[in-house]
Amino acid sequence: MQASYPFYEKVLAFLRSRLLGAVLMPALIGAALAARGGIFHWLRFVLLLVGLAAAEMLNLLGSDYRMFQKPERKEPQLPGNPVFAPERLPASRIPLVLAPVAVIGLAVLLYFTITVGIGVLVFLLAAAVIGALYVFSPFRYAFLYTAFIPPLISGGVYLAMTGTLEGPAFAAGVPITLISLAVILGYRVMYEQTGSERRRSRAVVLALYCLAGINIILYVPAGVYPWAGLAAVIPIAVFVWLVGKWSVREKNDPVPATALGVMMHTSTCLIIAAALLFG
Repeated sequence: MQASYPFYEKVLAFLRSRLLGAVLMPALIGAALAARGGIFHWLRFVLLLVGLAAAEMLNLLGSDYRMFQKPERKEPQLPGNPVFAPERLPASRIPLVLAPVAVIGLAVLLYFTITVGIGVLVFLLAAAVIGALYVFSPFRYAFLYTAFIPPLISGGVYLAMTGTLEGPAFAAGVPITLISLAVILGYRVMYEQTGSERRRSRAVVLALYCLAGINIILYVPAGVYPWAGLAAVIPIAVFVWLVGKWSVREKNDPVPATALGVMMHTSTCLIIAAALLFG
């Protein structure tokens, strides 16, 4: 991809494949909710981050290897893919990295299966299915299922920390799902279209971002978030305006609008986690 917007490309690559924000940010929400209830285990928290990082790296590297195997696939590639520069890790050698990463992930899963219970395997099955849909895309729009990861992670982390299943822990990740869905629709659908179809897709993307903000507002009186959680509406409002601006200004390169959406995802997760922890 041509480096037409270096700042946005660097930010997007960092958040996607270095910070692993897609999985680690929702994990903070689940951990903060557990800590708010007076239950927090540092060892479990660190192991959870390691396990989630391993799972996300499997997805990202798996996608890179799939593109190597099927170069005829015409799918948009964002900064952060390939995860490692080809001169550092040739695509043909990716399986050598996948194997130890998978072992780490399985070791963490085994630990939580023993200490928390077999119910943890349900989350493994769901995550494995979503990961396979992302990597192999067996049908149209299969990639959209990755947007449903945040509630699974927030609820799953809460389960791993406390040993109990709680509906609010899953609900806490729903606004992040709406943001994730908008980000994915933006670069995988909107930027592949032109004319009236693109305008409709853009309206859907912006509407989903706005719905995330409305969801947060409704969660406060419902008791899912404390009143401090309303602060999470601020980055959504700011980044919705910026995404709207850039999606009109730049109609060919999805990087600026996508980077702004991912920045919204990260900042919103951080604010929600902080509100749950300190609010």
